[in-house]
Amino acid sequence: MKNFEFYLPTRVFFGKKALRAAEKELPRLGKKALFVFGRSSIFRTGLYDRIKELFKKTGIESVDFGGIKSNPLFSKAMEGIELAIKEKVDFILAVGGGSVIDTAKAIACGVYHKDELWSFYERKGFPQKALPVAAIPTIAGSGSELDNVSVLTHDETRLKISMKSPLIFPKVSFLNPEFTLSVPPDYTAYGIVDAFSHFFEVFVSCENKSPCITREILATLMKSLVYWSKILMKDFYNYEARANVMWISSLGLTDFVRAGLGRYLFVMHAIEHSLSGMYDLPHGLGLAIVMCGWMKKYSNSPALKEFFEKVFEIQAPSQKEVFEKGFQAFKEWIESTLKVPTTLRAVQIREEEIPQLAEKAFEIFKIWGADKYYSLEDVEDILKEALED
Repeated sequence: MKNFEFYLPTRVFFGKKALRAAEKELPRLGKKALFVFGRSSIFRTGLYDRIKELFKKTGIESVDFGGIKSNPLFSKAMEGIELAIKEKVDFILAVGGGSVIDTAKAIACGVYHKDELWSFYERKGFPQKALPVAAIPTIAGSGSELDNVSVLTHDETRLKISMKSPLIFPKVSFLNPEFTLSVPPDYTAYGIVDAFSHFFEVFVSCENKSPCITREILATLMKSLVYWSKILMKDFYNYEARANVMWISSLGLTDFVRAGLGRYLFVMHAIEHSLSGMYDLPHGLGLAIVMCGWMKKYSNSPALKEFFEKVFEIQAPSQKEVFEKGFQAFKEWIESTLKVPTTLRAVQIREEEIPQLAEKAFEIFKIWGADKYYSLEDVEDILKEALED
């Protein structure tokens, strides 16, 4: 086990009655909230009215800031910052998916660092202060409700990158699996792929690949996510399946699943960010494609062999056979169970577009320091492998 620091300051209330705790918890954050949310679903499900009633009951004044889209834009966060400053809010309540929560985190920092906010995403600086954030996730996948990461896309450059800071851990998150019922099957599946990728990337790329409890935890969570996703996609109203998928996904970017593993690389996320940044693809869809491309290029990876053996229970005498059987099992889960495409061709991206995508991805590699381990040619190879079956 490598040396590590474990820090998870978010208080979590989980279950069908999770929101009841908000009556005591939210007033501790302040008297005036910026209420950040997405588009139509919050109104359709009645959750908007529940939140407004909650504010009224607790005496908290609120200011609405809605319309956050998937793959959220930096410009939208800047609009929220201006509103938060004008209204002098004390805290931010984010109700929605990862895009909503990530935007809320950006606003929380931007209130104090408006002019330098994007530099934090470029890793040229770090915020010194932020408003408190509370989260009510309505989709399982990003894990933003328990992590210290915010991902935004720059409107002009289409560069999609992340900011990390301990200041943007939500102070409290209220997780009710029933709130995810409004998410359609395709986006439910994208969220599952997103959650899975957080474990997979660490498992195959971390510095410490020797046997240890954290690697066992990673394998167990991935195997469990596959199991519960199969139940959920067949029985969309199965509460136990939704509850397990939600909690597993919430753990995806916490130090709990990385403790003792040392350095790790999120290269598949960097490559996917070029896809969703340039083409506005759903993040989980892009990750399904990139993971398949990565597996094909690095089919001889011992960590990939271990992954197939532990998560999909593949047993075969050779590395080649383990890969062939394991890759087939993985693709069957993605394509048949989740109904998610796994090739660039399937989303109308052509071979001649690969160099531009690779260049954009490599910009992120340089910001994240992954260019020390992967070349531009490696990135192009992964995308070429992801082009078609």
